[in-house]
Amino acid sequence: MSTAEVFQINQDQTQVDEMRMLPARRIRRNPAIDPRISRNSTKYRNLSADIAARGIDQPILVRPIHGEPDFDFEIVAGNTRHAITLEQNLELIPARIRSMTDMEARVASLQENTQRADLTPLEEAKHVLSVLNDYQNDHDAVCKALGWSMTKLRSRILLSHCNVDVAEALAQEQIKIGHAELLATTPAEHQTAVLAKIIASNMTVLETQKRMFELSRDLSTAKFDCSECQGCPKNSATARDLFDTSLEGAKCLDVTCWDAKAAVLIEAKINEASAEYGVVHTDLTIPPKSFVQLEVRGEKGVGDDQFRACTGCQSYGALISTRPGNEGVIQGGICFNRECNTSMRQQYQQVLAKLNAPSLIATDGQSAIQAQQAASQAQVSKTPATTINKPAQPAGMRKGIRRHAFGLYAGMAEKAITNDVRLVLAVAITSLYFDMRGELSVEARGKAENLLGVTTMTQRSNRSSLETALASKPIEELQQLMQTIAGLTVYRTDSADQFERSMSGSQSLAFIEHAGLQPKDHFLMNEEFLKTLTKAGVIEECRRAGFDVKYNQVLGDKAFKQLVAQGVGQLITQVMAFTDFDWKGYVPQSMEITAQSTGTLPGA
Repeated sequence: MSTAEVFQINQDQTQVDEMRMLPARRIRRNPAIDPRISRNSTKYRNLSADIAARGIDQPILVRPIHGEPDFDFEIVAGNTRHAITLEQNLELIPARIRSMTDMEARVASLQENTQRADLTPLEEAKHVLSVLNDYQNDHDAVCKALGWSMTKLRSRILLSHCNVDVAEALAQEQIKIGHAELLATTPAEHQTAVLAKIIASNMTVLETQKRMFELSRDLSTAKFDCSECQGCPKNSATARDLFDTSLEGAKCLDVTCWDAKAAVLIEAKINEASAEYGVVHTDLTIPPKSFVQLEVRGEKGVGDDQFRACTGCQSYGALISTRPGNEGVIQGGICFNRECNTSMRQQYQQVLAKLNAPSLIATDGQSAIQAQQAASQAQVSKTPATTINKPAQPAGMRKGIRRHAFGLYAGMAEKAITNDVRLVLAVAITSLYFDMRGELSVEARGKAENLLGVTTMTQRSNRSSLETALASKPIEELQQLMQTIAGLTVYRTDSADQFERSMSGSQSLAFIEHAGLQPKDHFLMNEEFLKTLTKAGVIEECRRAGFDVKYNQVLGDKAFKQLVAQGVGQLITQVMAFTDFDWKGYVPQSMEITAQSTGTLPGA
């Protein structure tokens, strides 16, 4: 029997973190998981010699793969050790085997290599971009998953702006991480030339900082008030010895002073943008190319309906520039979920492709945009009613909107319960069953489960299906106290914002459907709801409801245009103060039940 046959693994029986000696040639490298950019040649030779002399002390981490005739496993952490094993023709390698998804493997790879100090900071930066994408650029979630501080994460994101030449220089220890961080703040196309100057002149990090500062802080481009700088002794002429470029004009040589003024401006702009957008990043706290400008039409457009839905998404926000001369510049309408944006663009292009070619051709007196709008309307007329009635959905609806919606549903569900004694009893019976089933004897529990039509494996999260089934049975009246207590069950705290996946949320949806209740009979526009929206979202709701038309009728043709020019806080205040418009009967799309039920609900 061959060695490969002796060590053939039954992958279905593989245990978590099982230790084995595995055939090295049955293990493959996965570039999508391996964070390494390049290897330090000296360290690689030393490790190779050490393995030749003593073998591999630290096992590699692998995960099982299926459907590959030449491989049984792929590497999560330990590519260098595996490569040396193959070079030295060693047949076996010690490995820890763990079943993982791609997302789990990327996190584990970065954790393992970081703990071993086996990666350069730039390699950590490259790999964390994939992890950020997995977590939709949620910095807090990534820090928690990796066990990193926010400072470290932001440093690695900053390093992701370095070009390949800087990355290689850092890997070969020609420069330090401080050099790389400084270079990351400059355009990628300039980094190689500056890098060559740094290496040739053997500049320290401090010297590099000083020289680059002199070149990049042009007082004529400052966005903050620099009237005090005119008589400052640190206001000097250009420096020419780093770039082969002639630079003219006054430069600020006081690093601390400039950074302090710029930081105050940037912080003010972040606060300003946060009032109008759901999420705000600076260009140095977000990986390059991980965001996109949201567009309505054209090759990068998502269409009118989806664009409006996107303004309510948790990934919709603004980007603040930190670049010298552009500090604090706000770029709004940014989508920080590029993968979702690509999908929405493709869907929109597919819709346009189905339209008849003549419908896209502009006629006399008709602009291209008008023609496209007409074509979109033609497509709507061909679309089944079920498709038209389903509103466009954001990738992840803003939590404030979702929280408000499920607060509305909880109130509606309370009415469904208190108005139907069958539901009162159903809630009480179900609650009693789940609360006490672990304390019942086998005989008593079996009797209860037989009567209810459930099993011991029935989960608490599926309780709504049991409750609605019980509510269809004949029942007797219960006391008012029972109704009141049962009604309160839909107000359980949902601290994780799981909404329809939470117990209270799924109950609300199930009870509303059972009672035949509709949001239009219960929703009333108020300031609390409007504050969950971005400014664009507030404007869109006003237009959908016809508020803008009424506002112009009462106050003049340009009144609404002047109203929306204000900040979002003042806009909301004045919208709610306008009493000539009746919001009764209007329900935002985000408050419709179909907008919240984005997946299979518990108990469905």
